[in-house]
Amino acid sequence: MVTNKLNQAIKLLKEYAEEQKPKGKFSKYFTLEELVRSETATRKGIKNKPAKAQEVQLQNICKLVLDPIREHFGEPIRVTSGYRSPKLNEVIGGSSKSQHMAKNGDCAVDFKFLGNKVDLVKVFKWITEESKLNYDQCISEFLPDGWIHISYITTGKPNRNKNTVAVVKDGKTIYKDKE
Repeated sequence: MVTNKLNQAIKLLKEYAEEQKPKGKFSKYFTLEELVRSETATRKGIKNKPAKAQEVQLQNICKLVLDPIREHFGEPIRVTSGYRSPKLNEVIGGSSKSQHMAKNGDCAVDFKFLGNKVDLVKVFKWITEESKLNYDQCISEFLPDGWIHISYITTGKPNRNKNTVAVVKDGKTIYKDKE
């Protein structure tokens, strides 16, 4: 019994070590591993691996949205939440329609900048008012200290370029259109 549990633990550690190895660039600045990394998935033993079609969607959001943001601001971006398998999304309490699951030709990424040198309020303003980026939805999540959520649709319907602000009111998160 103890040997069996030890062997299972060793197997999980080997799988984790393999997942942490650098795999090369997925786009100019990002690796697939950055987009699927999840402490919750690792801690709970949840496989968080996208299918090939989902990888294409993730690669597109990197090349067409994240890389240009990184280029414009000249600082490395830290993905705080990228792809989520349906199981991971359920465990963390994500919406059943979350674009993070990349189920309908879409995908989403939440991000900040490494070292927090870049003002996210300015980033949100640049994305939504000044850039020519094509995206589905850009959400200011509890800025200035929060993060930016951005999504992209690869197939099917056109991107909406919808701009949303998330705020806490009376202890509840409210999403409203950016004014």
